[in-house]
Amino acid sequence: MRLHARDRIPFIFLVTLLIGGAIPASFAVDRPSEDYLNELTRQAQAQGLHRDRFWHLLLHYKKSIFGTVESQEDAPPFFNSLSGKSDSEAELDATLKSFFKSPGDLKAGEEHPQCVFPARYKWLKAKLSFDPARLPKQQCERLESWLQGLTPEKITLVFASHFLNNPGSMFGHTLLRIDKKREGPQQKLLDYGVNYAAVADTDNVMAYTVKGLFGGFKGVFSLYPYYVKVQEYNNLENRDIWEYELNFNEDQMNYLLLHLWELGGNYFDYWYFQENCAYHLLSLLEVADPNLHLTDQFTFHVIPGETVRVVTAQKGLVSQKAYRPSLLSQMNQKRLRMSDNQKKLFYRLIEEPRRVDDKEYLDLSVPEKALILDAYLDYAQYKNMQQERTAAAIDPTTRRMLLERSQLSYRPDDPPETVRFSSPPELGHGSARVAARIGRNETERFEEISIRPAFHDLLANDAGYGRGSQILFLDVTARRYTDSEETKIDSLKLIDLASLTPKDPLLNKKSWTASVGIDTVKDLDCHYCNSFKGNYGIGRAYSGG
Repeated sequence: MRLHARDRIPFIFLVTLLIGGAIPASFAVDRPSEDYLNELTRQAQAQGLHRDRFWHLLLHYKKSIFGTVESQEDAPPFFNSLSGKSDSEAELDATLKSFFKSPGDLKAGEEHPQCVFPARYKWLKAKLSFDPARLPKQQCERLESWLQGLTPEKITLVFASHFLNNPGSMFGHTLLRIDKKREGPQQKLLDYGVNYAAVADTDNVMAYTVKGLFGGFKGVFSLYPYYVKVQEYNNLENRDIWEYELNFNEDQMNYLLLHLWELGGNYFDYWYFQENCAYHLLSLLEVADPNLHLTDQFTFHVIPGETVRVVTAQKGLVSQKAYRPSLLSQMNQKRLRMSDNQKKLFYRLIEEPRRVDDKEYLDLSVPEKALILDAYLDYAQYKNMQQERTAAAIDPTTRRMLLERSQLSYRPDDPPETVRFSSPPELGHGSARVAARIGRNETERFEEISIRPAFHDLLANDAGYGRGSQILFLDVTARRYTDSEETKIDSLKLIDLASLTPKDPLLNKKSWTASVGIDTVKDLDCHYCNSFKGNYGIGRAYSGG
């Protein structure tokens, strides 16, 4: 039994789109309705609607190498026909038939098919000009209430930067934000985010990786209050956020939301490198504007940062871009404006907050005090988030600093220019690389080819990627030895990670590296045999700048 969206959208930690209901494969249709159904079916066949791109977008059909189509949606209730996953014409015929279902035939709590699949209904109505006297439009109270609670003015694509400490976020994360008409950037926190993610059933990193690689999780869409995601990414994980406002008109946004409603309660098999968070958000954007061919640009792997690059490359699609720095980025912006003496005082206050009564601090000007206190409070909030404490549990020292800052009653007339500690993902280099080489070892010549599907190494340009980070995945080198005519896997990096964080007076973050893969033993007795290897290292990194 499937649940339904509530009449109102409460501001709770998580609002999941649970809608719809299973639709039987067949049901009784009276004679006049059957005549009109047959008429509509003939019109749909004459127009070739089952081959129409928009119909394929709504059903998430993709062509196979054999020319057939199959839906990427994996939940049976998403289809009206038993063969609907692979038969677009049968699904269209069954969908039309379902719209004639009598409300009296509905089970308790079951939604009418017109309400379960509103985007399909809207599109087919426009294409076939439904006669309301012969095919009455059904009242969809839950759907209407849900739409009224959202009423978007804009749709925004959001990218949260890379986070190496979570295997699900190593490549960054994208989501959509449904923007209501509000004034001021902070008001956007009250909007809702559309998130697609795997429903993970394990905390084990290895199990998570294996199941994510081979479609072992269900991927679902959900709605969150946007401030929840900002709290998670911006404050808790200290990831910078980039926001891209999209140019969709009212009708396009309506199609996007109606299709999102159709997807609620259903699922896709989640594939970490293909059908992931970024990929299926692109499919939503294509429903809003079928002229966009976004998912078609990805075949073997989909990296969130690269999907942002594809979106921003569409002429006229992005109207404006905004940068939302993390807590640490905000603190670091303030540190950049401090003199050496001010920094020393700031660090002493962190260690001994009572120094706020010292003459050295009291002699500072009001703007200087405000700068140091603002940085202190950023750091205090960061530490509070790491300990998962609520505002009610803020320690007395931090409360005193808050009071001290409020008594200054100072706000600069001209806010300083924002310093960006990360760069927008669309500036990043491509993630895939292919290389060919020739060489010779002590005994014979060889030719080799290397293929790296993803992602970024320490020697590459940092633009669009996390500075001091390396994420290599499935980096393989095959070598052909000329004399012995043998072909060997010379090396295979299943995964190779590095995170280099320069030593900081405040942040006691270690640098680390880890890798798992296969390497060739350069030993003649072994004759270039392969061996499994893994390593892990931890230490300190220092910046020369």
